[in-house]
Amino acid sequence: MDPIFRTMTGDRATLDRTAEALCRDFAIAWSAGASWGTWTQLGDLRAGHPAFVIRHTPEGTGLDTQRWGIGEGPDATTRIPSLALPWWRRLAERPAQRCLIPLTAATLTARARPGRDRRAAWFALADEPVFTVAGLWRESGDARCFVMVECGADHGADALFPTMPMIVAVPDRERWLHGAMQDIAALGRPCPPERLRIGLPRPAAPIVHSSQG
Repeated sequence: MDPIFRTMTGDRATLDRTAEALCRDFAIAWSAGASWGTWTQLGDLRAGHPAFVIRHTPEGTGLDTQRWGIGEGPDATTRIPSLALPWWRRLAERPAQRCLIPLTAATLTARARPGRDRRAAWFALADEPVFTVAGLWRESGDARCFVMVECGADHGADALFPTMPMIVAVPDRERWLHGAMQDIAALGRPCPPERLRIGLPRPAAPIVHSSQG
């Protein structure tokens, strides 16, 4: 595996939609073969814990439950800075290993400055209550696990946030999930700063376990 990746055990995100609502809003099926437990709602998302992802299955596009982070313990990879890294590019070349992570808000990591450590800040999108972030997944033991894909923020050398999650716009979601590698390369554009809303929109919803086995 490439030595260049991001390991951030403090990664956080939120999602204020139930599995049922996501399936309705995205017109997808709730996969009966969820790999890491079955939940009806996952609101407070953290590295090493479960989250909903949208991915291709033999039955079509469906909602899955996967662990955030590829690898074990505090050394698990949670975000990758580029699809150009050879190990991750080989994974991305297979559409079946791509996924979308639906979120209400997520953290950005600020650039380290003199006298100040790197710190995290929350962001949401002003025009999309639930947005999707590009991800890659793979089998790991008895679970499926995912990482988020990042891109450069491209707001200048002095930008407070040098990188951010790769947000996939609504018209590009099918392209990310099913397109050829050359088709998805252009999707790694930074989100325009005017669309960002810094801050957590609302308290995260609790985790609710399903009554299903």
